[in-house]
Amino acid sequence: MKKIKLFSVILILSLLLAGCNNFKLATSIDDLISPVSPSGDNAGVQNAVSELCKSGYLIKIPSGGDYTTSYIFHNLDSDENDEAIAFYEPSDDRGTVSLAVLKKSDDKWSVIDNIKGEGSDVKSVDFCDVNDDGAEEILVCWSFISKSTTFKLSVYSQGQTDGEYKLKPISDSITAGEFVCADINEDKVNEVVVFNIGSSGESPSAQLYSFKNNRKSLIGETKLDSTIISFESITCGVTDEGMSIYADALKSDGDSMLTEFIYWSNYYDSIVSPFYSYSTGRTADTTRSSLIDCKDIDGDKTIEIPLDLSVKNLPSQITAQNWVAYGNTVLNHKCYSYSCKRDAYSLVIDDNDFSKLSVKYDNDKRMLSAVSNDSKKECFSIVTVIKSAYNSDDERFKNYTQIFSNSGFVYLAGVNSQADIKFSVEDLKNMIKPY
Repeated sequence: MKKIKLFSVILILSLLLAGCNNFKLATSIDDLISPVSPSGDNAGVQNAVSELCKSGYLIKIPSGGDYTTSYIFHNLDSDENDEAIAFYEPSDDRGTVSLAVLKKSDDKWSVIDNIKGEGSDVKSVDFCDVNDDGAEEILVCWSFISKSTTFKLSVYSQGQTDGEYKLKPISDSITAGEFVCADINEDKVNEVVVFNIGSSGESPSAQLYSFKNNRKSLIGETKLDSTIISFESITCGVTDEGMSIYADALKSDGDSMLTEFIYWSNYYDSIVSPFYSYSTGRTADTTRSSLIDCKDIDGDKTIEIPLDLSVKNLPSQITAQNWVAYGNTVLNHKCYSYSCKRDAYSLVIDDNDFSKLSVKYDNDKRMLSAVSNDSKKECFSIVTVIKSAYNSDDERFKNYTQIFSNSGFVYLAGVNSQADIKFSVEDLKNMIKPY
């Protein structure tokens, strides 16, 4: 039997090799996820890149950010049609990655310019007008060392030279871990804020760069918590201080995180992180054990930060949060929540009800239940079910209603109409928030 199985494997491999003249084993993640048979505009872009690289190429896909597809479509010139961006490693220049911009004309895609990058992979790409010329620049974070937390950020302007489209780097690249674009100092021109973990004894930091009039200049910087090992999420929002940045970061213990709150200070003529202590090298006020990013948790268009809340007798799968918002130089309470680490959601509960309820969690059923402290009656329960295993006709779920779905899971809610603290299914739809 073993001989038969071995012969079958050899036969299949032989047929594959015989039938595919270009057969090769995948040598990188890009080989595995590059499109095999693209169609539509993807096929047109691929053909155009193939015409450019006669000796062959490997498409490089950004590993992070908002654009993580083989070919990126974005309206670069503010007309009615998208242009395309492609990152590729030429077969005759291994270890380098180039950026190509493509445009469609008469149903045919063609490369209108390409430029050699500064790394062997692409971390992320974004688009923003940072030089105040009315056109978006292309910002690329180039990766040059595998598994590194440090990258090279290049900013490319678009323009016309002798009637031809041209990409041009604005100054030299910037060392960056992560970056975000926004008008931080409110001069009506976007700046670039870069975040760095630090190395060789240097503390993590944030720097503010201006590219106004195509001139790169460092116009502000601040130190950040010395225990940060990675930035998980960076969000911008308006506060009393103007445009502000919320940088969620993982700490070196791996079990806690913090939010670096950053804004422009006219007094210091720089960006500042008000909760960072230069005496301790730590940011204490926004540190928490729950690995939950800040967000607009209550829908009021203000970003809130989740802080740890001490609640007695909580199940191990459940944590409690006090969500706070920055205002008048301090962090102010907005709302409370319970969060389920296993099922990746938070449940925002009205302040008036929060102290009247206790929660429990059934691991086998993946069920969170809220119980009235006075009557000891269950008020509602939420069950998490794998989407592929969910059937609304299943007898087990006859008293439950689907309120949410996310990342392959379905969330069901059941309410007790006889409870002394009443909740409706619609209430629970509004209360549940994904991580």
